[in-house]
Amino acid sequence: MSRLRQWWLYLLSKRSEVAALDYKDAYMAKVIMDIHRLRGDKAQAMLPLHALQPIHRIDRESARQATQARAQALAARREQLLAHGRLDLAALTEIIPSVSQIKVVRDGERWLAFEGNGRLYAMREAFGEDCALLVEVEEYRFAHPRKIQRRLRRVRRLNTLE
Repeated sequence: MSRLRQWWLYLLSKRSEVAALDYKDAYMAKVIMDIHRLRGDKAQAMLPLHALQPIHRIDRESARQATQARAQALAARREQLLAHGRLDLAALTEIIPSVSQIKVVRDGERWLAFEGNGRLYAMREAFGEDCALLVEVEEYRFAHPRKIQRRLRRVRRLNTLE
């Protein structure tokens, strides 16, 4: 499938969520734009699932359905993936494809996922929240990360995750 077609289908799948947007969604969008604008570097990283934290809940029906389908796809390969000990980009793309990688910002001993929250919830459902399975992510880095970390924590509070 062409990259343009993937993006088009992705945008179409999100249209039902637009009507339900509120303040916390607008603030989250601004924080994500700031992450892209202010990052100093980004790199691939293999991080334990238990250290990856979502910044928002999956609370819209279309997102819940997609997350459930992804959790089932992962559960079908659970034993194989746990034996391998890692979910690298190739496995993620094959099992739970998406238009982008899981993208994170480090916040102490945890990494906050600003892209890929649905996939993260699906992995937690399939493997458990405390699982040490390594997951390949794209880590965004900053010369001075405090402001971005503070904003991400605020997004989590707005979504009652902190």
